[in-house]
Amino acid sequence: MGLFEAMTSALFKAFELQNLLYVSLGTIIGLLFGCLPGLSSVVGLSLLLPLTFGMDPMSGMFLYAGVMGANPFGGSISAILINTPGTAVNVATCFDGYPMTQRGEAGRALGISATASGLGAIFGLVILIALIPVVRQTIMLFGPPEFLMFILFGLSSIVVASRGNMIKGLLGGGLGMLLASVGRSPITGSIRFSRDIQYFWDGIELIPFVIGMFALSEVINLTVTGKTKIATQKIETKISGVWEGVKDVFRHKVCFFRSSAIGTLIGIIPGIGGATANFIAYTVAMQTSKHPEKFGTGTPEGVVAAESANNAKEGGSLLPTVGFGIPGSVEMAVLLGAFILHGLVPGPLLIKENLDIVWAIIWGLVFSNVLASTFGLLAAKFLVRVSFIEVSIIIPVVAAISLTGAYANRGNIIDMLMAVMFGFFSYFMRRNGFPVITLVIGFVLGKLAEVSFFQSLMVSRGDYFVFFKRPLPLTLFILLLLVLILPFIRQKGKQKDGA
Repeated sequence: MGLFEAMTSALFKAFELQNLLYVSLGTIIGLLFGCLPGLSSVVGLSLLLPLTFGMDPMSGMFLYAGVMGANPFGGSISAILINTPGTAVNVATCFDGYPMTQRGEAGRALGISATASGLGAIFGLVILIALIPVVRQTIMLFGPPEFLMFILFGLSSIVVASRGNMIKGLLGGGLGMLLASVGRSPITGSIRFSRDIQYFWDGIELIPFVIGMFALSEVINLTVTGKTKIATQKIETKISGVWEGVKDVFRHKVCFFRSSAIGTLIGIIPGIGGATANFIAYTVAMQTSKHPEKFGTGTPEGVVAAESANNAKEGGSLLPTVGFGIPGSVEMAVLLGAFILHGLVPGPLLIKENLDIVWAIIWGLVFSNVLASTFGLLAAKFLVRVSFIEVSIIIPVVAAISLTGAYANRGNIIDMLMAVMFGFFSYFMRRNGFPVITLVIGFVLGKLAEVSFFQSLMVSRGDYFVFFKRPLPLTLFILLLLVLILPFIRQKGKQKDGA
């Protein structure tokens, strides 16, 4: 079946009533599992897997695509409204989304999220379609040295985010990287910093960590400060607030396209995951912004960067999944299981013999993202009302959801205790002027940087020049230096203008 024939065949199938219902059902499930912390699309897809046995394979793909497409936007709703990322890929959305809610601009933040998520997903899928004919050459471009340079982009943002209090920011970033190194070394297998406690052998789990650092610390903060409502300023519930968010995406179109491209690229690299795309896009946006000092205080640009990268990575992660049978993310690993369940062979044979199935997933993701974004834009003016519910009602609800989410992730009660501990630790940091952002960036990207660094050395047999021998990592290294130097050049320029 040719490319055009497969595309039109899958499109006609997508408009059949039963498949439209499957995409819609998947979208609803994706939104629900995204909103609730700890219940990611992986859980939703895993639960659906046995239920689709015996279904027409194409209908099953529409259902799976519905879940995968809507889940990132669902996670952004709780990240923006209650500072609780529904999924790990929405952590960076909290940095600016929640401060916008506190400022009375929840509708605008949701408008940004809905628009950036939908358009970002379409961007990633367009790149996927363009790269299907050259899938092998594209994936082979990226090795450990290239990925390490991407990670260093993210880690370098610690310097930018520390401005105003460099020592505390760097301490936070260093502590985050130290926490990331707890547990078994991914290279040598040795156990580090575990204090002989078995729980720490596998390291500190990401979900309870972010739930504690954001959601529970905010619960503690609201309790201590005695605030009556989340929003400290007048709340905009009219459609104009949401529409302003839509326009923000187009105002920051360079940031949108750059973040979507980063999300797609990170998605293409197998096994990296959406949280990395989210962070790297956010930190690159911070470093290249004219106003990096506003990041973390509720700037629309931060939400655009995080949300566009989130959804764009889905298109990228499909590429190694359908091209080689190598999952580009955890969701794609479950999708591989679905392929096998329905008698499909993942890898080059899938593109050669079942190209219409690949197109069914692509169309399903398009439909799902359009449905989820439309829901977000229409429901935003009702969702923002969460921010003026009495805090005395919100605190127990958020605490209960957060602790349930921490437990549901692995069914381990110690994860709940860890979430509480990180909640108090994050509150202590905020009270004493330590930027929480730098610690979270160090934690999320630290382990990935370590793995890529040692993988590069193993591949090159200990040659440290491996990072500068190939054109792509060398180019990324030069760009990294420029990004680090640029803010200081700008600052010097402002000082001269001021003088």
